[in-house]
Amino acid sequence: MIEGFFALIFSLMGAVWGLVVLASWGFLLLLFIPFALLWGWMLARILTRAGYSPWWALIGFTPLLPLAVWIFAFSSWPAAARTVVLMPPERRY
Repeated sequence: MIEGFFALIFSLMGAVWGLVVLASWGFLLLLFIPFALLWGWMLARILTRAGYSPWWALIGFTPLLPLAVWIFAFSSWPAAARTVVLMPPERRY
């Protein structure tokens, strides 16, 4: 009789713990998805302004991001070739 009681208690505890774990994963996903979208959008904007395709932002979701940053930093940027530098006029005192 007592074994059945403990089996019921432990099974209820397992069910409650399962719901807690499931709710915590749902909460983490609710936090992760908006921040992941924001991260991808920011990377796409930076890469677009640098003259690259915004699809390169997908590398930001892989462990290769530090390598990609070094490659982009030391390569020639397509947008830099289109930039016109305006010099201010010389001042005469």
